[in-house]
Amino acid sequence: MSKRDNKDLVTGGFLSFSLMAQEFIAIMFAFYSYRQGEMALATFYLAVAGLLIVALGLFYIFDHHRLARVLLASTLLTCFFFLLLGASDASALMWCLTVVPVLVGAFDHRQSLAMLIILFAAATWIMFGGSMPIAVPEYSDTVVVRFLSSYAILAAFAVAMDNSRFDSLTKYKDLSSRVDEITHQDVLTQLPNRHNMEGRLAAKYQQYRLGKQPFSILLADLDNFKFINDRYGHDVGDEILYAVGQMLLEPLRDEDVVARWGGNEFMVLLPTANAEAAVNIAERLRTKATEIDMQAQGDKLRISLSVGVASIDKCTGVDDLMSTAENGLYQAKHMGRDMVVVG
Repeated sequence: MSKRDNKDLVTGGFLSFSLMAQEFIAIMFAFYSYRQGEMALATFYLAVAGLLIVALGLFYIFDHHRLARVLLASTLLTCFFFLLLGASDASALMWCLTVVPVLVGAFDHRQSLAMLIILFAAATWIMFGGSMPIAVPEYSDTVVVRFLSSYAILAAFAVAMDNSRFDSLTKYKDLSSRVDEITHQDVLTQLPNRHNMEGRLAAKYQQYRLGKQPFSILLADLDNFKFINDRYGHDVGDEILYAVGQMLLEPLRDEDVVARWGGNEFMVLLPTANAEAAVNIAERLRTKATEIDMQAQGDKLRISLSVGVASIDKCTGVDDLMSTAENGLYQAKHMGRDMVVVG
C-alpha cells in the first residue's frame, strides 16, 4: 500500500468522525447561544448543523467522500471568517478554534497546512485592524494574543499528532503486508508456499466447476536431494532449491504458478492446460533442470527432477487431483527418477 493510499485511508476515516463531531459542536453552540439570548448566533449555528447533516448524507448514504469533504471545508472556512468579521464574543472565537483539528485530520498534509496558514494570516490581519471593506469588531490586545497563540499551539499540536497517526498507520500497514508475505511466501525460494498454493487450487477448482475449463498440476521432486545435503551441506542444498525454483519460472506462461510445496518438492499450477499439454510442459521443465550448472567442493552437481502430472478432468476434486499427482511422482521415483509420469 502506497503512502497516498494510507493517507486517503486515514483522512477518510477521520472525515466521518469530523462530520459527526462538528455536528455535535454546532448544536451545542446553538443551544449555548440560545441560552445567552443570542438568537442570531443560535440561528447561525443551526444553519451550520444543517449543512453538516447534508455532508453526512453525502458521506454515508451516497458514499461521496470527496464532495462531503469539500462541503465540510467550505462550511468551516466560511463560518470561520463570518464569525471573525461579525461576532467578537468569546464563544464565537472558541468555535473558530474547533476548525483547526478538523482541517488537519480530514485533509492531506499539504492541503491542511495551506488552509491553516491562510486562516492564521487572515485572522491576524482582521484582528489587528487591517483595512477591510466592511466594519470589523474591535478586538482587545488580550483577546488577540490569546486567540492567535491558542490557534498556533493547537495547529502545531494537531499537525504533529496527525503525522504521528499517519506514520503509525503506515508502519502498521507495512508490517501487516510483511506478515502476509511471510504467511503466503516461502522465505528461501521467494515462491508462493504450500498454504498459498492450496488456496489457488481451491479457487481454480471452483472456476472449473462453473466453466469446465480443464487445468493441471505438476508435482516435481528433486532427485537425490538428501544425498546432496548430507555430502555438501545445507547451504548448497538451499542454493539448489533456489536455483530450481527460479528455473521453473522461466519457461512458464504468465498465468502459470510455481510454489514450493515443501522440502524439496515444487508444485506447478497450469490453469488452462489439459493432460497432454501438462506432460509437454513437465518434460520441458525436467530437461531444463538437467541444464542447471552448479558445483560444490570441486564436483559438478547433477540435478534432475521426477515429476508427477495430474489433470482435473480425470479427477473428482482437489484432493484427488493432488493424490493423483503424488502417485505419478511416486512411480517416477521408483522407475528410475528423472522422468515424467501421469498419475
